Amino acid sequence: MGQVMKFNLMLFSMVSVLISNGIHAEEQVQDVPSQQKKWGASIGIDYSRNGYDDDHYLADRNLALTATIKYYLNASTKFTAIVSGRHSYDGERGEFWSDIWLTATRYNIWNPTDHLAMSAGSRILIPVSDESIKNDLNTAIRGNIKFSYSLDHIIEGLLVSDSIRLRKNFHQYTTAGGHPLEEYRISNLLSVDYMPNKWFFSTNFVSSKSWSYRGTSYSPELTYSAELGYQFNDEFSLATGMTNSASYYDPDRGPNPIENLFDLEKPTYYITLNYDL
Repeated sequence: MGQVMKFNLMLFSMVSVLISNGIHAEEQVQDVPSQQKKWGASIGIDYSRNGYDDDHYLADRNLALTATIKYYLNASTKFTAIVSGRHSYDGERGEFWSDIWLTATRYNIWNPTDHLAMSAGSRILIPVSDESIKNDLNTAIRGNIKFSYSLDHIIEGLLVSDSIRLRKNFHQYTTAGGHPLEEYRISNLLSVDYMPNKWFFSTNFVSSKSWSYRGTSYSPELTYSAELGYQFNDEFSLATGMTNSASYYDPDRGPNPIENLFDLEKPTYYITLNYDL
């Protein structure tokens, strides 16, 4: 109870002065480390909800706090720790922690042209969320290779990137409650980012496929996100956006997921403010 109260106080004291940038978007513009500092941090708050009325049984409203700690080893290598939690106003109400991710990223591994760059990264998960604890998840690792193509020579501030990612989960058991658990997930993230002056726009598509410990494959999933924001200064930025996911069933097993992916009631809409320390 004491930890919950501390988290609640921390969450709502931050609300009065902060709001976050794009914490719903799974990954943002390639952030090449600065050579001028070794440590960095950011704190963000975001309010999110779906399109249903507040009193609807499918309403989903959340207030989330995210803290990111960064360490710059050199001009090409960055380490990051991301800690977040949320307060839910609907369904199972209360405060909930999200899993902690520790990330290492190496930039500019390969630069075949002035506009094309390859980076690589790895992540390890520390399970603290209710879902991970319920499923006895010990940890998870994810590796990715990312290609970024700058179109500054055509439209200033335009960047296209594609990232291939593989995740491996490590559960204590292969099933939970009689249901098989996911062991592997492979995904592809295609992003388009545009940053004219202090404005920024980002949109991305994620397609993923996963398998259980018994080798059973799950239906592929699609996720779409879009975000529009403004960078006030070096410290503060404000953004608003939406994100939605859908499973892709075979035609004889269900409807085309595109109908759900762009259903205006089902996406999560958010507004965020971020402060860089």
